[in-house]
Amino acid sequence: MRIVKKLTAIKVSVMLLIIMFDWDVVIIGGGPAGLTAGLYLSRANRRTLLLDKDTPGGYIRNIELIENYPGFAEGVAGAQLAAQMVAQAKKYGLEIENGEVIGIEVFSGTRYVGCANGQGFTTNAIIIAGGSKNKKLGVPGEAELAGKGVFECAFCDAGHYAGKVVAVCGGGDAGVTEALYMSKIASKVILIEAMPALTADTVLQERIKANKNMVVRTGTKIEAIIGKDEVEAVELLSGGKKETLKTDGVLVHIGLDPNTDYLEGVVPLDENGQVIVNGNMASEVPYIFAAGDIRGGSPRQVVTAVGDGVVAAIAAERMLQEEG
Repeated sequence: MRIVKKLTAIKVSVMLLIIMFDWDVVIIGGGPAGLTAGLYLSRANRRTLLLDKDTPGGYIRNIELIENYPGFAEGVAGAQLAAQMVAQAKKYGLEIENGEVIGIEVFSGTRYVGCANGQGFTTNAIIIAGGSKNKKLGVPGEAELAGKGVFECAFCDAGHYAGKVVAVCGGGDAGVTEALYMSKIASKVILIEAMPALTADTVLQERIKANKNMVVRTGTKIEAIIGKDEVEAVELLSGGKKETLKTDGVLVHIGLDPNTDYLEGVVPLDENGQVIVNGNMASEVPYIFAAGDIRGGSPRQVVTAVGDGVVAAIAAERMLQEEG
């Protein structure tokens, strides 16, 4: 009799353990897309877990001012918008845990999400919303001087370059936004773009023209970053001629690569490494969705990431309802 009771207790303990790690939906990535999906699913009373290797909120936490997000006529600080998104999702029951996802396994009746810290979670559905990481220049000196004058976030690190000269690589919206913020703190900002012209929107380009301590160099490539213990200069190639330009820092913002390294062989990816999805943000693998910058064809805007999160959450909810 005692043996039976003991075995029953063990079975109950195992069942409780399984329930603790069993979710209706696991969301990978805590940016606008992931948080929006989490908000919708939690409001639908789905047991939803969001995993993020960093502080939830995503890249927008590092943007000084977002001016094209509807509802904020004067713009909104990226950190403020991120904090409000997190608070709203948590209010409706979204569980958020810190964890770097390194693998997904698909089984006939469930899916498994594995993290670098050894944790693993079973789930009915997965929404991949891990966003992107900054592209590298891939030039000599970049890796060696990372954190010693080579950096990626003006909002985070601009204070180290007060009164100094900084070269900013990247003439798109993100690069120009970073350069404009740096110009408030650095004595001089040199914006370097490999293409013949900047690709940032007209409003941002007009601000550059009105900025007295900014210099724009288009059709120019950085060939190397020079320095021993810290950045001292950059080697440029322009019009077939090389030159050395003295600078105290190099901010790199030339584009984005999706965080999909761990998804090779799990879901189909396009030529840019983004997850291929249909109109419902569903991949070809049942119960796996993708939203935000990480999905193919994304315009990489905050507002579209939010929309993707909504679509993915509604599609996942419908799939779960049909499953019963």
